[in-house]
Amino acid sequence: MKSSIIEALLNGKHKSGEQLPSVRQMMRVFDASSGTVQRALKDLSSQGILHSIPSKGTFWGPRPTLTNLSTLAVSPLETLRQQFLKDWRSGFFLPDKDLPSLKELKTRYHVSKTLLRNLLLQEQAAGTLERVGRSRFFFKSPLISESKTEVLLITRCNPWGEFFPESERELDFIRLIYRTAAARRLKLRLLGYNESSGRWIDRHGVRTKVDTHKNAIGIIVSTLLIQKPLKLLSALASLSLPTSIWWEHPENALPKTFLKQKEWAFFNSTFGTMPGIIVGRFLTEKGHQQVTYISPFHSSSWSKDRLKGLQTGELTISSILDSKMASPWDYRELARKRVPKHAVELTAKSLLRQKLKLMIKNAPKTDAWVCVNDEVAAILIELSNAKEISASPYILGFDNSAESYLLQFDSFDFNTEALALQMFYHISARQSEPFSAKRFRDVLGHVVEK
Repeated sequence: MKSSIIEALLNGKHKSGEQLPSVRQMMRVFDASSGTVQRALKDLSSQGILHSIPSKGTFWGPRPTLTNLSTLAVSPLETLRQQFLKDWRSGFFLPDKDLPSLKELKTRYHVSKTLLRNLLLQEQAAGTLERVGRSRFFFKSPLISESKTEVLLITRCNPWGEFFPESERELDFIRLIYRTAAARRLKLRLLGYNESSGRWIDRHGVRTKVDTHKNAIGIIVSTLLIQKPLKLLSALASLSLPTSIWWEHPENALPKTFLKQKEWAFFNSTFGTMPGIIVGRFLTEKGHQQVTYISPFHSSSWSKDRLKGLQTGELTISSILDSKMASPWDYRELARKRVPKHAVELTAKSLLRQKLKLMIKNAPKTDAWVCVNDEVAAILIELSNAKEISASPYILGFDNSAESYLLQFDSFDFNTEALALQMFYHISARQSEPFSAKRFRDVLGHVVEK
């Protein structure tokens, strides 16, 4: 089998620098094991016929030197595939819908019909897409046994099993998960995880075990506001169910051992530099040049990442930062120590308001203010309208909250709808899922103009 693979590759019409199919694709084409394919590639690599680049793939020809790096130019097919992947990550493609027509995709990507068809046929061969007729493609929808109709939804809870969403985005996430389950005629079984005791508690407040639900086809996990998420993941590691995890922590806080967990996928929408990069591109396209980034939560990695993302573009960035607090919840915790429960929210907002008035006092004059979240943006608009601070320039936030619509300011949407859809699709599609080799996946958002 190894010799057959080597012979097929040598007989192919390859150009120097051309990227070869992935190991997974060659396994399907040759009906061979991963080890056999890799041994064939290793033999050809030892002869200098091809070379591998970590995290990139295998390429025809000798490894390039500093004098012939131009041979590493990405092929048009791979460039198109990356655009296709970006549209998947941003929610442009819906798992339950047909792909747009070939004519629409051709216009979107500005490529020839032949190149587009080659990509779609390649993804069909890889098991990502299915086809009816010559031109109707859609994402593969595996059949689910009618005897198994449950999905476990795991969130944090208090010692009595009660769950209270702490933010508008978290409430949207829960609502979308329930809505998506209903559309698929799946029953959601809500299980609370109490971090202090390590106990599992059902929605009726009764202690339970996570491994007793025999009708479950998969698990959806929210790690939002779970302080030690690795302990939770360790408790789930023994279960042989496809698991989608909303990872609301920095990527570098996730050990590689969990990324190797079979049938697990981690979905990130808020951490990393990408939100800041997308906002920076949006501001540049709108003609802004000088921007002030404002964050009273700069002790957090997400605040730092958004600033780094902004700084990668062409904008001139000033910053007004306070590194004592990491999130709005820190202000709520401070308020809980000072006032009764019913006054916590008002007191927390008042404390944040006072902090922002001090921070913005000597703000430089710039084209725009980019606020670390919508709460900060809303307070600054209110302060400006009340003339407690100087008139604000154009303001943009992160979260696309209801308040951003009420006060009519633009905001970055973290695309919670695409997050929910892709988490469900991972559970049902398993190995036929698009781009399944990547276990840590960024869901791309966009700026919503008001």
